[in-house]
Amino acid sequence: MKISLLENAHSFLDEALSNAIKGEADTIRWKYAILNLVQAIELSLKEKLRQEHPILIFQNIDSPTLTVNLRTALNRLTNISRLKLSKSDVATINKAARLRNQIVHSEFSIDAKRSKLVFAKLLGFLSHFHLTYLDTALDQVVDRIHWQEALSVFEYAEELFNRTLELFKEQGIDPELALTCPNCEWEAFVTQDNINSCYVCGLQEEIGKCAECERELFQREWHELQTGDDIYDNYCLECYENRIRDEDNYYHEMMSHFLGK
Repeated sequence: MKISLLENAHSFLDEALSNAIKGEADTIRWKYAILNLVQAIELSLKEKLRQEHPILIFQNIDSPTLTVNLRTALNRLTNISRLKLSKSDVATINKAARLRNQIVHSEFSIDAKRSKLVFAKLLGFLSHFHLTYLDTALDQVVDRIHWQEALSVFEYAEELFNRTLELFKEQGIDPELALTCPNCEWEAFVTQDNINSCYVCGLQEEIGKCAECERELFQREWHELQTGDDIYDNYCLECYENRIRDEDNYYHEMMSHFLGK
């Protein structure tokens, strides 16, 4: 029996929904729900790549054996296929890749509320991607009972977010300035007036700016670097790596100059 990329994606989605339903009574099931949902997302991105050109699903187009991973699929869809994915969609896909890596390769903390919120965010993206780019409605391709029961998870997250928008209005908070929460992935982390808290999941975390590009960073994203005597600055990962590379190049140039004398 041979199944297509899209059929495989729908199979993983159905399993994800089944585990999400069971997660209401057994928290460990959320691990499998998220893992299967991420796999469904990856296969869906690959299917869109395949529609553009079958060779694009392979990591090395000169040696078509291994297929692309989630991030490579995303890069090819945006850079080669020119798909117009929003910043929120890109953040969701990157979050999916990180989550799978954590679940499979390291310790993973399971919290039912956070898992529901993350699952709902990922499911919302997958549903939008199917309708927009694959001309398919998810409720037409998975077990109808699973879909109806799992919708309660999505509706739970939507209700929390709608309440958040009401709070924003009451408290004079501009929703356009809210950051994507690194914990639940909803655009509800408020930095205005140094609140530094997510209005959906309750995460509190210090916020800073990259000393180079001035992008707002969550504390977990800070990369500290000594820039003077007892002076330490925080950088985003990209700027941090650039600084390290520049310092290494300078060191090697100085050593070459010194040894050349």
